[in-house]
Amino acid sequence: MARFDPVAADRICFAVRGRGTQHFLSAAARAGVRLDGIRPGEEGLTAWAAGTDLPRLRRCADRGGWELEVVSRRGPGRSLARLLRRPGILAGLACFFMLVRLLSGFLWCMDFGGLTDAEQAALRQTLARYGVREGVWLSRETLAGAQQALDLEGEAFGWLSLNFAGGCLFVESTPRQNAEPRAEPQNTELRAKAAGEVLAVDVESGFAQVQPGQYVAKGQLLAAASRLDRSGNPVPQAASGRVVGRVRCSYTAQQPCTWTGSVLTGRSRQTEETCVLGRTFTHRSGDWDGQNTWPGAETRTEWLPLTLGRLALPASVCRTTQWEQAERTLTVSPETAAAMARRSCRLQLLADFPDAVVESERAETACNESGAQCTITYVFRADLAQAEPP
Repeated sequence: MARFDPVAADRICFAVRGRGTQHFLSAAARAGVRLDGIRPGEEGLTAWAAGTDLPRLRRCADRGGWELEVVSRRGPGRSLARLLRRPGILAGLACFFMLVRLLSGFLWCMDFGGLTDAEQAALRQTLARYGVREGVWLSRETLAGAQQALDLEGEAFGWLSLNFAGGCLFVESTPRQNAEPRAEPQNTELRAKAAGEVLAVDVESGFAQVQPGQYVAKGQLLAAASRLDRSGNPVPQAASGRVVGRVRCSYTAQQPCTWTGSVLTGRSRQTEETCVLGRTFTHRSGDWDGQNTWPGAETRTEWLPLTLGRLALPASVCRTTQWEQAERTLTVSPETAAAMARRSCRLQLLADFPDAVVESERAETACNESGAQCTITYVFRADLAQAEPP
């Protein structure tokens, strides 16, 4: 059986005119051109040849002084015939489109829209719990399950939609807007939670009982919840607002030089789970001593998509890092204990007056080998109003 030649699919019919056209056949044979369908005519001859042999036929005609004319042509053409002679190109194109079709079912990247970095990290971790991460084959069932779970758990979003197309998962969401019913006004009044000098009075409702420049005692009435009208009838109105004053207050804290607490031991270990085209590879590093968990260890999990420059890849890494903690006896110097005691005094101040602006402070510290005791007197500005029932 004759072997199929893709070049033969492109055929031309040409005519040669001139004297001694029979010598043209010999010249074409010496040039390696195969002719068929040769028919002599009155002015020359006609024959058929492969389309890719046309340049050699023209050179033979020019050397012998003959006139060559292409009468007809059939087949795919010279360019396509050359392409058929290289089947690897066609096979490569076919494989490329097949891979594009196949790989488009894997998740390559996620588009979170206008979400912040913290919201993206939290949402990426939630999606990973339901099998949605870069590198997995994202089926309709998996996507529907993740969508249903987010609808039930998505307390941070008013509306959230997952759309998968072309290897990219598009996350569309709107923030949740909670309409909380306004609570009924309570019959409360404002009293001073510390003694001090009144600097500013900003009472939104109620009836102010003090004015700037006045000194008040702890528990003194700052804004009343009712007053009498001209007829002597009480007019109730729940008091609210701010009364800024200057306060002088002292706080005391003690800090021992030796105590027992939970600290980092310096040991850590890391687990990386790489998901590539639906397959997962696990790599461990650090201190692995046969224990699966460390009691009280500090753990952080990160979900990182893999990229090649700006090109997203169908792969992701789940990196889990653990830092071991243990109970240890800690010992510090008296100077360090004094600094920790001063910090405790500042924390006590902020616990009582979160908006305090310190103007001045005076510290009295006593240190010995067992610990330190610090007493700090602060002068600060803060809101003195505290709502209480009348």
